[in-house]
Amino acid sequence: MVNLLYCEFLKLKRSQMFLISIMGAFVAPLMVFGGWMKAKVKGHGDIVTYEYFFSDVNLYTIMVFGLIVYCVIAAYLFSREHTENTLKTILTIPVSKTKFIFTKFIMLYIWIIGLTLITWTSSLILTLIGGATDFRIDVIGSSSVAFLLGATLLYLTLTPFVYATLWFKNIVPVIIGAASVTMINIMLSNDELMALFPWTATYVIASHKSIPTYPVALSYLSVLIIGGIGFVASLLYFKGQDII
Repeated sequence: MVNLLYCEFLKLKRSQMFLISIMGAFVAPLMVFGGWMKAKVKGHGDIVTYEYFFSDVNLYTIMVFGLIVYCVIAAYLFSREHTENTLKTILTIPVSKTKFIFTKFIMLYIWIIGLTLITWTSSLILTLIGGATDFRIDVIGSSSVAFLLGATLLYLTLTPFVYATLWFKNIVPVIIGAASVTMINIMLSNDELMALFPWTATYVIASHKSIPTYPVALSYLSVLIIGGIGFVASLLYFKGQDII
């Protein structure tokens, strides 16, 4: 499995998708920073704390940009062998389908965590450039935990998109699905039901958002159920698939 993972890293070296995903990691911090600077120029809302900035970036990353970017990465990662007709060649060597699909999932997680660290670091740099107030070590530490927790939970909710990629062997349905889920996220952003919808529950958990109607355990449960179903479905489908 280590060799397979190493091969995945080697393939990324020549991939334009890797550079595109890095640019995508900057979108949320730059958008929040742009809104902050715009408010400064207009003379209102110019005081922004570190906590507020990190919270806003994490919100847009989990609910909008991160979901779309990570879905595209997942679709690219899992459909690449089909589109480049390399799957049959890879499976001729002594590699089980289970190890192969596990390697893809591990690679996806590493990729997402890497992008999350880029997003967090760029957010910190932008708060320093913009002159955010109320700098505290505990805020910096808790924000990094919130970013990593949000990325890990969001990763779990991507498994249904992986299954869709394996099923359709095409990236387009996944993009349409990601856009649809994003629209639902926006619709539920001010609704208590966001605690139950897996892709908004991720933000509820990561941000410690208080929703009295539904305990946070239900949010964890919704994420784990959708993640487990997607993972098992992906594994079973890929193992039962005839490679022609």
